[in-house]
Amino acid sequence: MARNVICLWYDGTAEDAARFYARTFPDSAVTAVHRAPDDYPGGKQG
Repeated sequence: MARNVICLWYDGTAEDAARFYARTFPDSAVTAVHRAPDDYPGGKQG
């Protein structure tokens, strides 16, 4: 069976959006959450 791996990038509500998509598609799950470090150029932690 084909398997898709989706990567979403949002500013602020990414985790909520990812969980929404996981509920929308059968047999989907949020398996990891990677948060931005506090030391990357031009960005904010989180």
